Amino acid sequence: MNSPQHLPPEALDDWLAAAAAELGISEADVPIGLVLDIAADVAHGVARPAAPLSTFLVGLALGRGAHGGESLDALAERISGLARDWRP
Repeated sequence: MNSPQHLPPEALDDWLAAAAAELGISEADVPIGLVLDIAADVAHGVARPAAPLSTFLVGLALGRGAHGGESLDALAERISGLARDWRP
């Protein structure tokens, strides 16, 4: 396994293109900024390890049409709001 690198934000475009192609999805369907915003809200409001878990959960909910087929923006706001108000 390669050691992790700290990529500049614009390098995410290249990673997204490669990863999306590998998974057979359109990179146009992946709003990088929104996904990073969810991760940041959760990392700061809950815990860093909860960030990737939460972005996965939002993607899973979106893909399964959970919560009445809410949009990605709506699901993101729900999770970000939960993280902002989080009190374990």
